[in-house]
Amino acid sequence: MIRTLELICSECGNTFVPDGKLYYRDNFLTTNIRDTKFICQECIAKWQAKWQIKSASFTEKDYVLTVDIELEDGSVYHNMDCTPIEETGTVVVGEDIPVEAQRRLYAVYDAWDKERKAHYLKDCIFTDEFMRTSFTCETYGGEKFDNVAFRVTVRGELQTEIPVPDYIKKQILEAYKLYEAQNMEETIED
Repeated sequence: MIRTLELICSECGNTFVPDGKLYYRDNFLTTNIRDTKFICQECIAKWQAKWQIKSASFTEKDYVLTVDIELEDGSVYHNMDCTPIEETGTVVVGEDIPVEAQRRLYAVYDAWDKERKAHYLKDCIFTDEFMRTSFTCETYGGEKFDNVAFRVTVRGELQTEIPVPDYIKKQILEAYKLYEAQNMEETIED
């Protein structure tokens, strides 16, 4: 027996005929097609028009990434949990938003992430020679320091033979403490 099903938009309540694509809201509890929440093209167009991102700002605290979003229509969403997905170039948030908006968020996230990592060390290599300890390092932002001699004072401060920014000195000092601790373990094992 052939049956018919009128498609009723779950957003506006109007009946509609799909035009090329049939939009519906995911619901994993639905077992019957009649329970599916279909959405008409007009409501999809309104939804996509609403999610025109004017600005976004990301924050990370205690390893939790959140975003504040302001839309062109003046709507503001604060502290939305989000997850950037590098493979797809999108940012998924706790709100259902169009893929174009997810991509726009990723572009903002990527610029923010590069800026915040610019001063972080990408790598650091220590060299111990007779009466001279030096480091070679590079930040994510591209700053490089090659074969810079240094010493750690009695107060635990790092002194370098050439001027090095304080944010790099701090990271070098932390890395050197780990380097020394590792060398001490190897010496004890031998």
